Amino acid sequence: MKTKILTSILSVLLLMWLFNHCSQDKKPAAKEKEPEDVLTELEQEEPDVSLKLYGIKSGIIEYKHTGQRTGTTTLYFDKYGHRSAIYSDMVMNNQADKGWTISFDDMVYMYKEGRKQGNKMKNTMIESLTKVNDLEKFTEETYDKMGFKPAGNEKYLGKECRVFTGDMGKVLTWNGLLMYMEMNVMGMTTKQEATKIDVNVRVNPSVFELPKDVTFTEMTIPEMGGMRP
Repeated sequence: MKTKILTSILSVLLLMWLFNHCSQDKKPAAKEKEPEDVLTELEQEEPDVSLKLYGIKSGIIEYKHTGQRTGTTTLYFDKYGHRSAIYSDMVMNNQADKGWTISFDDMVYMYKEGRKQGNKMKNTMIESLTKVNDLEKFTEETYDKMGFKPAGNEKYLGKECRVFTGDMGKVLTWNGLLMYMEMNVMGMTTKQEATKIDVNVRVNPSVFELPKDVTFTEMTIPEMGGMRP
């Protein structure tokens, strides 16, 4: 089993960026966790996946967005990131944008609130990552191709995070999870900051349910040079 932490290649500069611009009905946010919702040590260590996208088995992370797009997103995940859901409540150009992005392994489903049409796509990077022997090295090489260099560690919300910096901005990750991102692209600055983190908790399975009244149309994920191993 590969146990190295996959720093947030997927969540930061590929998937989460793509999700926030393509995504998004339905369900209320999962209930706040109660003490009995915390996973036991045995559950946390259960080896149920061969590739860990995150170094944490499950969690709920709330983010604040500022810049060109403002608002909040909430990430729910379990199975070390092989099942995840992102709820977005954003505003851009005075237009509200609410919806969900739900992922099961390499399949991603996206739909907006109040619409009956959504999109789905296969994330080919998941399969590619299973062939990588050194995820740490692959992570650094991937960031390097996008102009980011390792810049040590930095504490954020009490977590010791890896730091990557470049001409476009700064990224902080912890256990493969995005903690902070500030990007400046074509003169437009976008910032995403984690504001609350609950890890190794039981996530309400309802957040991973796809709506039965939404039709999903296949789309192709854009190829990104140098992103495939």
